[in-house]
Amino acid sequence: MKGVLPAGWDDEDLTDDDDYYVDSLVRTAKNLKITVVPDITTGAGLDGQNFDGELNEEVRVWFKQFKERYNRYKQTPTTKQQMKALLMRDPQPLILALKLFASCPGCTYLKNKSLALFILESVCELYNQYPGIASNCDHNTRMVAFNFIKTCGILRLYKAVIETYELHKITELLKPKLRELLTTGHFKDAAYWSTLLNVTHIFGLFDLVFPLILQDRISLAEEFLMNAKHQQLPTVQFLDSLLDKKKTVYEHCDEILTKYNYTDIKQNILLYRPMSKLVTRLSKKFNIDIKYTPKLRYSKSSSYLHYLYRKYQEGGMSFDSWRELARDEANKSKSLQLDLITKITQYDINEAMFWVQLYNVPIGDCPLPIQMKMQNLPMDTGDEKQNLIDDWEDYSALQENEKIEGASCLAVDKEEYLGLQLSLDCVILIDSKSKFLEMLKYLEQYVLIAFDSEWKPSVCNDNIVSILQLSTAEKVFLVDCLSAQLDDRLWKLLGSKIFNNLEILKVGFSLDQDIRMLHKTLPLQLNLQATSCYLDMRDLWHRLKHMPIIKFPYDQQTLGGESLSVLTELCLGKKLDKSNQFSNWANRPLRRDQLIYAALDAHCLILIYQVIAELLLRLNIDIDTMVEEITTSKSGYLFRIKSTAHSNEICKEQYRKNSNELDKVLDFKYLRNSNVKFICDSMLFGLTKELRKIGLDCYQIFSYSDLDKCIELAKREQRFVLTRNSRFLLFRRKVPENQCLQIPSDTTENQTIHLLQRLNIQIDEKDVHSRCVKCNCKDFLLATRSQIHTMRDGYMDNLKGINEPTKIKHEFLKRSWNLSYIDEQILSTKKTCRGKPIKVDEINQQLLKTKEFFYICNNCGVCLYDGAYLIHPKVASYLKPYACEDGNGGVCNGSHIFK
Repeated sequence: MKGVLPAGWDDEDLTDDDDYYVDSLVRTAKNLKITVVPDITTGAGLDGQNFDGELNEEVRVWFKQFKERYNRYKQTPTTKQQMKALLMRDPQPLILALKLFASCPGCTYLKNKSLALFILESVCELYNQYPGIASNCDHNTRMVAFNFIKTCGILRLYKAVIETYELHKITELLKPKLRELLTTGHFKDAAYWSTLLNVTHIFGLFDLVFPLILQDRISLAEEFLMNAKHQQLPTVQFLDSLLDKKKTVYEHCDEILTKYNYTDIKQNILLYRPMSKLVTRLSKKFNIDIKYTPKLRYSKSSSYLHYLYRKYQEGGMSFDSWRELARDEANKSKSLQLDLITKITQYDINEAMFWVQLYNVPIGDCPLPIQMKMQNLPMDTGDEKQNLIDDWEDYSALQENEKIEGASCLAVDKEEYLGLQLSLDCVILIDSKSKFLEMLKYLEQYVLIAFDSEWKPSVCNDNIVSILQLSTAEKVFLVDCLSAQLDDRLWKLLGSKIFNNLEILKVGFSLDQDIRMLHKTLPLQLNLQATSCYLDMRDLWHRLKHMPIIKFPYDQQTLGGESLSVLTELCLGKKLDKSNQFSNWANRPLRRDQLIYAALDAHCLILIYQVIAELLLRLNIDIDTMVEEITTSKSGYLFRIKSTAHSNEICKEQYRKNSNELDKVLDFKYLRNSNVKFICDSMLFGLTKELRKIGLDCYQIFSYSDLDKCIELAKREQRFVLTRNSRFLLFRRKVPENQCLQIPSDTTENQTIHLLQRLNIQIDEKDVHSRCVKCNCKDFLLATRSQIHTMRDGYMDNLKGINEPTKIKHEFLKRSWNLSYIDEQILSTKKTCRGKPIKVDEINQQLLKTKEFFYICNNCGVCLYDGAYLIHPKVASYLKPYACEDGNGGVCNGSHIFK
């Protein structure tokens, strides 16, 4: 400890015989937890030499005055100019800067805007102006500069000092210093220095990269690996090995953590999900083939198989599509096959039996339910079993009766879906050169072509377009993009004659993804700047939504967001059957229903365009002008229609008519439906909260296992089921059709207003804030501030408790809830009447000062107060005109219920 003094002591105050007193002071400082600041000049030079930081008298006087000015004004152009002038007058400005730095208070722990940092930044700026000032810099000065700032953690300063003091010239001398940083736990600084000095090779995986990952410094580890290319593959392979599910990630790392004595560890990184995301991220970052990450590949494939079966169960894909995709993925390994069988056994033992027989799984490897079923069934002969394996579609036909109650019951009646209005002779598969050239000759005659593309879903997102659909009003061409007979020259012809042809309008839906995929996988040589010849029907749909005059032929309360299926229903009266969208488009030959789906997906765009064109023609609006505005506009969806004066008047009249009809529908006297009840799907949690705020009874689904219970509840209590996407198909089969509502993908407030309008729901003043947002209960305890204090802190404040109903403010009694009062037993046990712990600890001290009353949910114990859950202003604005009537028979503004 010699040479180390407590802050505030000067070594000039000590004599040679004062070592004993210094040691005593150091021990006292330790006992008192006083920080002992080491002198940074000690051992700062080469071979541990001390750095002479003494300033001459003239500079010391100047610097004392300068410190006073800097403390008063901080960094200004004047102070910077004065500092640079001082450095330029000295024959060795780099050394002087280090001496000034060492004389600054706080030089050991640099902070932004500190004087020490200002000095080094000034000398670095001076070097950029006059590089010659570094001509006299020796290795000792360079080592001092490194030691002064090596652990400050300021990256910009590291870069500037390396350049100014030319630290690359002492790289070999700095390598041991960088290793020392690891022993003191400065992994971040070691990573910065080794990267900037280009010496990343001196550290191994467990020296630096893995400790950075354990500290959750992922971005820094990535930056280090970008320079340490030789460590990229070993790092990813090691991290992938931790994803073996036989043990947890932490158990895999336990031996390594002990061996290298890592202490700074963020436990959340040693979990399976964060680690798998990290392996995925690094693999993508460094373009590492998935074959080098077998554990991650297995995990993704397993999750993909589970996702496929869940999507099939919910009606989001057809039976044949499910089996095609699952078979293609499960063929990769025996373990995936067993995993698939185990998962399916939980839901459908007959379907699991098919996969057992398909893959010839030994009975001993099967799940227990399968073993029991196989032992009770007569064994097939070898020929019969082989036939089942060779023709698994025939096997599915044998199981048809059993499937009626299973997943096939999820399929919606095909008559509800739009059918292909062309004969199959008009759907032409293009898989040869001659057919391709005939198609080009035919398409060149048209000015309007619809197009779409399909590709096989992939675990690793290495998708390539498999089918390209090109449609006119009379024919649909399905171009087989995987055909070996279609060479690059033909694709370039298609690009130049059709896709880059400004005279042909190409119509699609959500074109960005299709154009991106075509550009990525086919040599069409697309001109991506020629946007004027592409019309996205979604953009046209958005334009029409802003015109009050527009009414689609089948314009009813259609839900489901802004999908092509919804637009098809608005224009053509029926939705699209999307059950084959998610299927194996790389399989050859394609199934008949796949071909029909692909043809219809493109041809319906032509039909929709024709309906909209006819609709606009009747309104005296030129569709060509509108299309030109859309395809050349840069303002997106927010633009105004340029139309004739006549059409504008029609728009205004129609808008007034619609507004009057809407006012009639929303008349307070006709909205008498406050007893409606709901069941809300798990993806609509925000809607559940908003409905409960306005007093509506809403049961929340939390997991897939709740479905049977919720379906039974919906039937028993005639609750409306609120859901969206493919889950709508599942519920519509299980509950009466008029009780299943599909909620659009929108903001929570818009969903709420949409639902209130659709069902003509009246919200009374007394219903607002009458339910617990957490659990839907209407049973509350009223607690005063003093009672909350008693339960929380064990004492009463000056406010007396209220025990008699006559003393309760009349506002509380107006609400439609069951309100009880706190008694001595509740105060002592801190539990509700239903035995639930009261969560008084969640109320902060500020609320206790500002709120007089609290409402405790009897069912879950949560403590609420006026203003705890605000109704969204948009919903409140919708409710206010119809909220309540005042005592004089007039309609009040309802403002008092939206606290």
